[in-house]
Amino acid sequence: MMKKQSIKILPLLTVFFAPPTIAHPEYVTPTGAEGCTSCHLDIEGNGYRDGVLAASKSSLGLIEGLKAFLKPAPKNTAPVLHPFNNKWDVTIGELPLVISLQITDKEEDEIIVHGSAPIGYTLSPIYIKNNLPTIDLTWLPTPDQANKTYPLSVYVQETNTSSKLKSNVISATLQVWSARSSLTTQVTQFSLESAKWQSNVLTITGQLAFKNSLTATQRKTALATLNLNVKSNFGKIIVNATKLTLDSKGSWVKKITVDASHVPCTVKLTYEGLRAARPVSLAPSATCVK
Repeated sequence: MMKKQSIKILPLLTVFFAPPTIAHPEYVTPTGAEGCTSCHLDIEGNGYRDGVLAASKSSLGLIEGLKAFLKPAPKNTAPVLHPFNNKWDVTIGELPLVISLQITDKEEDEIIVHGSAPIGYTLSPIYIKNNLPTIDLTWLPTPDQANKTYPLSVYVQETNTSSKLKSNVISATLQVWSARSSLTTQVTQFSLESAKWQSNVLTITGQLAFKNSLTATQRKTALATLNLNVKSNFGKIIVNATKLTLDSKGSWVKKITVDASHVPCTVKLTYEGLRAARPVSLAPSATCVK
C-alpha cells in the first residue's frame, strides 16, 4: 500500500503596485508653491514631501490646506528698545524724573521690563506715544540721594513666546541735584538734552516747562528776566546771564562761539535754580577746560 503524501498548497504571492504620483501644475499658483518640487520629490512629480498628503486632506480644503502647509512659519524677531538720553538730571523737591521707554516688536508680543534702577522707581502700564508702545519709568529721589549719581540699565523681554527674546540693553546715568534755593519757582522743568562743540561753536539744547498756572504774559516776562548761566565742571564761566528762546514745544537751543582752548569738557547749567550737566561731545580732550 502506498503512503499518502501530504501536499501543501502555497498561496500565490500577490504584489500590489502603488499607482503613479500625479503632479498638478495647476496647483502651483493658487497654493503659492514655487514649483512641483514644493510638494513632490522631483520635477517629474514623483513622490511627496512629508506632510503634503495630510495637508491636502485638511479641513480647510485641498488648496487652502496646501497653501497653509507651504507658507513658512513667520520668524519671531527680538523686540527693540529705542535709544534715549544717556544722562539725566533730577532735582530734589521738584517734579519726578520720567524716562519714556519706547519699544518696537514686529510681532507685537507681550513684553516686560528688566534691568537695574535706583530704589523707588515705578513703571507705568504700556501705552502708545508717537505711534510706539511706551512704558514710562518714573523716579522721585529722596533728600538723602542729593548730589549723587545713579546707574540705570534696562532692556525688555518677550513673555508670551517660547524663545522669550530679549531686546538691546540701554544704560544711562542719573544725576541728583540738591533742592534749589531760588525765591521764584516759575519753571517746573529744565532739562539739558545735548551739548556739542563743532567749528568753534558750542551748541546746547534742552527743554523748559513753566508752571501751568502762569499766563502767556507771565511766561513771556519770565523768559525776559530769567538767565541761563553756563560753566565748566570746575566752575570756569563760559557764559553768564544769557536769555533763552522757546519753540512751541518748549525746546530751546543756545549757540555759544568758543574756540578749542576755551570750550569746556563738561558744561554745568543753571536756570532759575535748576541745574543740569553734560559732557561736551567732540570737545578736544587735550585743550578743553576742566
